[in-house]
Amino acid sequence: MKRSIVMLCSLLWPLAAAEQASTEEERLNFLRTAAVVSSQVQEEGVTHALRATLSLRGSTHDAQIQSIDELWDANEAFDSYKHNVAAYELSRMLGLGMVPATVSREYKGRPASFTWWVDDVLMTEAQRQEQSVRPPEAAPWNRQVLLMKVFDALIRNTDRNTGNVLIDRNWKVWMIDHTRSFGTNNEILEPEGLTRCDRLLLQRLQTLQPSAVAARLSAWLTPEQIGALMTRRDLVVRHFQVLSAEKGESAVFYDYLHKE
Repeated sequence: MKRSIVMLCSLLWPLAAAEQASTEEERLNFLRTAAVVSSQVQEEGVTHALRATLSLRGSTHDAQIQSIDELWDANEAFDSYKHNVAAYELSRMLGLGMVPATVSREYKGRPASFTWWVDDVLMTEAQRQEQSVRPPEAAPWNRQVLLMKVFDALIRNTDRNTGNVLIDRNWKVWMIDHTRSFGTNNEILEPEGLTRCDRLLLQRLQTLQPSAVAARLSAWLTPEQIGALMTRRDLVVRHFQVLSAEKGESAVFYDYLHKE
């Protein structure tokens, strides 16, 4: 079922908010501490996600709030707000920069995820396809899509759809809504879509230590989920190693991400 969280297009935020939350750490602090002044249920989706306006010291910005935490398929993980936080933290470990800042905090007495409402959204991927809009530069676009496919395979995202892929004014791709991820099934979803991989991402996957992952994600994932995640990591790495042996490194690997 399509569960897109459609962002409003051409939305410009107040200058004060942009100035006071210009870095990732500032955005995270804002999400953790700003007061919720209003909220409304999103029209689309089945998780009853909220769009909320937050305010802190005169600055305002919107956030997506999700508090769902329930079993939706006996063969998969819970449909849980926790997975939004885990996806964000894992993306930071891998240096992707494609998942908006997300924190966990209570809302109306319930634990929830607060995700930064992406600035200057041009359109969703659904809207791009419906309107037959071509990216201004094919190569950067394609490489971001490939990064997304690897990430979704890693976290076993069973609910990636064109509504939860956002495109901002700079044609940067943002991935949102990861509640139906991190299942304990070890298999990779849609391995046929894993055709190319960023070199730096592969290196980071290879050096990803279970102990570091557990230390970073154990508040949001069970040991079984973390174990499955690491098994899928091994399968993804092996997949690209085999592919590069068959087709050659230049046909499989590319350079897009930058060292931090």
